Amino acid sequence: METRRRAPLGGRVEKRLVNLGRLDMDADGRPHLCNDRVEVRNGGRRYKMDPASETFEDVAIGNAKPDDNGDFCFEAGKGGGRLDKNPFAPEDFQQRYVQAAHFGEVNTFYHLNRMSAYIDDLLRSLGEPSLPPVVAVINAHHAVTAANGVKDGLHKDQDCCHPFQGGHYRLPCKRNTVVEHHAVAANGEIHLGPGRKLLDGGALVELSGGSYRANASHNAGIIYHEYGHHISRHTADFMANRLRKPHRQDNRKAAIDEGLCDYWTAAMLETPHIWAFHKRHDDELRHPRSLASLKTMDDFDAADEADPHLNGTIWGAALWDLRCEMQRREVSGAYMTDRMVLKALTLISADCTAGDDVKIARLQRSSYSGGLAKLLKADAILFDGRFSELIVETFARRKIFAGQQASPGYAVDAPTTALPESLRHLPAEDIPSSPDILSASDLARQLDERGVAEYSVICAGDIMLGDRTRRSIGLFGEDYPFAGVLPLLRRSAIVCGNLEGPFAREADRQDRTYSYRVDPRLAHALKRANINVVTLANNHLVDCGRAGVIETFEALDAAGVHMVGAGRNELAAHHPVILDAGPLRVGILGYYWNRRCAATHDLPGSATDEAEWLAVDIKSLRYRVDRIVTVFHWGVPYVREPHPDDQAKARLAVDLGADLVIGHHPHIIQPFEIYNGRPIFYSVGNFAFGSGNSKAEGLLVAAHFGARETVCDIYPIYVKNRDPRVDYQPKVLGGAAGRNILRRLAAMSGPSAEHLELSGGTGRVSVLRRAFEKTAT
Repeated sequence: METRRRAPLGGRVEKRLVNLGRLDMDADGRPHLCNDRVEVRNGGRRYKMDPASETFEDVAIGNAKPDDNGDFCFEAGKGGGRLDKNPFAPEDFQQRYVQAAHFGEVNTFYHLNRMSAYIDDLLRSLGEPSLPPVVAVINAHHAVTAANGVKDGLHKDQDCCHPFQGGHYRLPCKRNTVVEHHAVAANGEIHLGPGRKLLDGGALVELSGGSYRANASHNAGIIYHEYGHHISRHTADFMANRLRKPHRQDNRKAAIDEGLCDYWTAAMLETPHIWAFHKRHDDELRHPRSLASLKTMDDFDAADEADPHLNGTIWGAALWDLRCEMQRREVSGAYMTDRMVLKALTLISADCTAGDDVKIARLQRSSYSGGLAKLLKADAILFDGRFSELIVETFARRKIFAGQQASPGYAVDAPTTALPESLRHLPAEDIPSSPDILSASDLARQLDERGVAEYSVICAGDIMLGDRTRRSIGLFGEDYPFAGVLPLLRRSAIVCGNLEGPFAREADRQDRTYSYRVDPRLAHALKRANINVVTLANNHLVDCGRAGVIETFEALDAAGVHMVGAGRNELAAHHPVILDAGPLRVGILGYYWNRRCAATHDLPGSATDEAEWLAVDIKSLRYRVDRIVTVFHWGVPYVREPHPDDQAKARLAVDLGADLVIGHHPHIIQPFEIYNGRPIFYSVGNFAFGSGNSKAEGLLVAAHFGARETVCDIYPIYVKNRDPRVDYQPKVLGGAAGRNILRRLAAMSGPSAEHLELSGGTGRVSVLRRAFEKTAT
């Protein structure tokens, strides 16, 4: 009975003689594996027997040299043996190891020379400079010999050192996952290890007819992938290394970088099955990093410890999909795609607006949505936008979107996502089921079904767009934090939130616990989300000193966002914002109690909430507007009951003429109260706040001011950022989850709870108001 062999996906490998092209000459006038784009070195060492003394000497293997005919011909030797396990092995064993190392040098030079020549041709066609030459070190971290008692290898523990298996791209750096025992070239080096394990599948095993050592320099897939990092470093520069000191480069890799490297590998191998060299690839078994993968952004792992290679597969697969479709449509479709991709990489770096802020630059450049935007721009520059529709459609299949569309709440529809450990201690009723977490489209549909028109004002809690939010913004775009609730925010004339974290580029963050500094460009994200008023009266106003306060004012002014509760001096800090909401004029005031942040006669800062100031501010505003909203930053974090002093301030504000009082700072919900026909919400908790807080709660209070009635719709929001269904993008809660929160709000609010009506997952408080006389007192 004949057994049919599985057809290998990605093709087979053959061994043949090739022309290495132009080589530089060494000091002896002999060719060596080096030219103006690539230099290959052998970093291996071994113990060689000295016949005279009959002792072993630690000697370098040395670089491959040509034979008398000028040829570099060596035996692959099934990848070589494990010389680290037997460093004093017989000479014939050692020679097989040396031959395999020299074969790896030749193989590496051939593939790097081929790829670098292709990339150089693409760059010339774009009018861009060539990449700097790259150094490739073969037999890197071999773990055979020791210098000063320390082996150059992977140290699992004090007594165990393994040879490096695989490849990595290295720049000069203070710290690396694998210790570098030698200085690294400034322009970057590719290190390829001799391998530790034996391969049991893949094209190399099929070629040799048996097991094969996992020698990275024998594997074209690894070689091409690592050169991809050299391309990224000197074009997009995803880790913003140009902004760092030359000896303190960052060797970490972004997911988009890993995806691009996989794409270039597939382009050079002309197959999406880039692991076929050393892993079994057929119709029954495919490697998870194959670019034929069906992964979408639903599979993206947003955890800090996530593998960028696996996340990068989504980006690389989208690029490969585009290349294949272009190849079907155009005679030179593959080449045209490669030009577009390389042009996009140059634009990622050139268009970055982060200045010298390394962290912000890194997040901007590593964004999938930003990368897609640059690909579309590259198409516009090179091909007048001929392929924009195809690009958008192709990436949409992977759920990658450009700009504002980049924030569909990828994890929202993934109820099977395991909760992180940080949430498992919470009561079950605090963790909503996935159907109760409304996506933006679900929210819009519910608002339409309820006939929600336009509110007068929506009041939100704490907003802080720095710290851990930066990663999500870097991946999905600047509009990501508000996209989940955007349909609601757009249905109000006024949206007011508490902005914590100064917008500062020049001013340094102060050395305080929980101190923040936010990219000033994100002020425009507030405006695009229809957040047109922010209160700055809070404990984070001076996180970047008084200079940071001024920068915050300037950023908000440039974005067209009004501010209350702060000013360039004490008098200015107490100025209201007055805006139209339908036929009514609404005045807004903001306050914070702590004088640490307070404005003075000559220093910028916040408005304080002494009774004297409340009286002056509210009474003077009363006859200029139809309705007044006063916003206070008060209370104690995670304390459920409002402080008696805060209750007194809220009631005083109402007595003076306030129509709605909103509080925040505790990060959780506190009771509401109806006092003299006016609603007081003592804490609406968090909104888009960039911490990993597992206790946080939030409400959006949407008020409609009628002639004789004030109606407040209360929307519970889910703000536990470590839940991957939130991931730093607040969502409105509906269904049972929304009702549970509103019932808790009613239970803590005493007699005022009788004013609260529940409808689905939304609450409504309606009160008749008593008119104030518009007379000056």
